[in-house]
Amino acid sequence: MNLDFNVFSLTLLISGLIVTVLSSIIIFRLNDYIRWFAFTMLFVSTWSIAYGFELASTSLESMLFWIKIEYIGISLVPASWLWFCFKYSGLEKWQTKNVFFLISVIPLTTYIMVFTNEYHNMHYANVEVSFDGPFPLLKITPGFWYYVHTIYFYIALALGNIILFKRFKNTEPIFQNQTYVIIASGLFPWVINMMYLLGYRPFEHIDLTPYSFLFLYIIIGIGLLKFDLFDIKPIARDRVIYAMTTGIMVLDPKNRVIDFNPSMLRILGKPKKNLIGKSINTIFCDYEEIINRANAQKKCVIDLRMHFSFTQRNFNIKFIPLFNKQSIFSGLLLQFDDVTEEKNIKEKLMEQTEELQKLNNLKDKLFSIISHDLKGPILGVRELIKLTADGTISQEEFINILPEVSKNMDSVSLLLENLLAWTSTQLKGEYVDKKKFNLTNLINQQYLLFENLAKEKNIEFEIKVENDLLVYADKHMIDLVIRNLISNALKFSNNGDLIAIQATQKENEVEVKIIDTGAGIAKENLEKLEKGLSFTTTGLRNETGTGLGLILVRDYIKKNGGVLIIESELNQGSKFEFSLPLFSEKVKL
Repeated sequence: MNLDFNVFSLTLLISGLIVTVLSSIIIFRLNDYIRWFAFTMLFVSTWSIAYGFELASTSLESMLFWIKIEYIGISLVPASWLWFCFKYSGLEKWQTKNVFFLISVIPLTTYIMVFTNEYHNMHYANVEVSFDGPFPLLKITPGFWYYVHTIYFYIALALGNIILFKRFKNTEPIFQNQTYVIIASGLFPWVINMMYLLGYRPFEHIDLTPYSFLFLYIIIGIGLLKFDLFDIKPIARDRVIYAMTTGIMVLDPKNRVIDFNPSMLRILGKPKKNLIGKSINTIFCDYEEIINRANAQKKCVIDLRMHFSFTQRNFNIKFIPLFNKQSIFSGLLLQFDDVTEEKNIKEKLMEQTEELQKLNNLKDKLFSIISHDLKGPILGVRELIKLTADGTISQEEFINILPEVSKNMDSVSLLLENLLAWTSTQLKGEYVDKKKFNLTNLINQQYLLFENLAKEKNIEFEIKVENDLLVYADKHMIDLVIRNLISNALKFSNNGDLIAIQATQKENEVEVKIIDTGAGIAKENLEKLEKGLSFTTTGLRNETGTGLGLILVRDYIKKNGGVLIIESELNQGSKFEFSLPLFSEKVKL
């Protein structure tokens, strides 16, 4: 086999070898759909190398041998190109064994026709060597199947380009740029081959088509290896996903964004931002949990409060792995559902449930008070009157019992007042009527109410109240506050104990303290008081109590701009302290 290499043959051989090396590396290094582009490159390089040897051949026999090698590439290039377009465009419904068989039938038939052409001349009607050029060239006369293959070649290239163009003409710029590069790799050689068929060729017989393929594929091959030219693969988006209010983001295996919908941009607060190609490490740099979940590449759901566009929102984020038909991980889909309103509604429902439970508990407590603490004393008085009327108890005995009855009725009176005030507060709210009044006079009035009871229990009162303390508060509420605190102090003090009532002006406030040396409050009950919880205790002389008094005291002081401070030690006594605004012409509501 004599070979006489020339510029045309050497150019084809060198560039063909370069493309062979590039395509082989790509096949082994890159992923599924890029491999099919690399197979197209490999078939073109086979075509080119064999054509280089054909142009270096000096005999017809040698030329026909290399043509059979050329057609391994020539016949398979259009089928490989079309299959790559299916893969790259995500047209899975066309990626079936039947479709693969259909697009492979004509290429395989073409190769068989070329290999056996000497027996039927259906591909080449006639072949001979032309010596009209600077070196021997093969002159061919096309046969019937040559035109069949040519038509198939153009249809495959055109169909692939149409699929690419229609699929990505309205997509993101980075997809369009990639697609235009791919279309050029099929369209430019197509134009050169058309010129060859129309007779525009060097020395009448040299086909420049493989040169055009090689030129483009060397550039694209280097781009694939060095710059991951097609490494970002678009995933087709349906219009329904495009219109979803749920944020959708699709990642490739390297956690780079390859697709997203407009809702995702609205969530991120970036209406004009292009996220394609960006890593989620950059997008969600403040949310390590999202990055870690994405790196895990597993299906999961998380709830996360996120801060975008100066607002905080709650999101339910689903991580959904994507796999190809070979069960190979190919990416991750992130779905962002804004559940802020739903969460707010749930929280509100929880609050309402808790409020209803509190109201239900208060209702039970109300009925318990009415049935026990009020019912007992009232029935006792009724029974006493009945016994007196029947003559069972004499008038003298009745008079002797009256002080005890009076004491119980005082407790019932305070209980009723507390009960009515508490019920009004809990069921319909309460209007705070703040006015100027003399706190000194109010304290003295309350002292006079409890003076006899204190003497009866041998309890000493110590009054240290400054004159004419004018405060700005609700007089009715403060009256009930002081009455309850003095009543409690008396209830839990014994013979010889001391109750001190102090009220002094400090800057713009009046500080009130009620101190006793009585039984004190247990630690667990102090904790309940700090939390605003009520509890029932019995006085040192079995005085009745419901725990409503201190609830009202705390609530009324708070409504008048103060805070109740309680200090107590068991068996050592208690101190209740609060402050009220001092009246001035500027202090008005």
